[in-house]
Amino acid sequence: MALFRDMAGIPPLTASTADSTLIIIDAQNEYANGLLKVRSVDQSRAVISSLLSKYRAAAQKSEKSNIVHVLHKVPEGTPVFTPGTPLAEEFDELKPLDGEKVVVKEFPSSFAKTGLDEWLKGKGCKKVVLVGYMAHVCVSTTARSANELGYDVVVAQDGVGDRDLPGYNGEEVKKVCWSRAVQKLVARCH
Repeated sequence: MALFRDMAGIPPLTASTADSTLIIIDAQNEYANGLLKVRSVDQSRAVISSLLSKYRAAAQKSEKSNIVHVLHKVPEGTPVFTPGTPLAEEFDELKPLDGEKVVVKEFPSSFAKTGLDEWLKGKGCKKVVLVGYMAHVCVSTTARSANELGYDVVVAQDGVGDRDLPGYNGEEVKKVCWSRAVQKLVARCH
């Protein structure tokens, strides 16, 4: 079965460090060492780190940062992303540098009550590249929200992870998630 983009003759969406903003979603220690441990976290972390390096190199040349770090925050006493512990912190190799935007969210969407949309539009951003955790919640929700707000959305699937769920391993969860999310994202003609 062909995708909508194929049927409509819309070329595949691509992104470069010059025409997009990298959004790193919830790349926090919870997913490496906590109750929500992600399958193949080392591989996705390496991809995220590599993309971040490319965006940072481009930002140095242009003197314009197009990198956003999104961190998930939970109430005190929550057993995941425990506030004040290393589990709530971003992976060491991804910690933001001066000039990189940091967004703290309390909902699955990186856009919900965070000011991210306003910041991106203020920068003239029209395309976002998403990486991070977890595919079935925060990454796919952010992708749909970004699409609804008018952004072109590219998900670097190798830079996205998920945990095992009852009856499915994390890699299967990612595949199911993207098969559903992609249909929604590509159904909008620009």
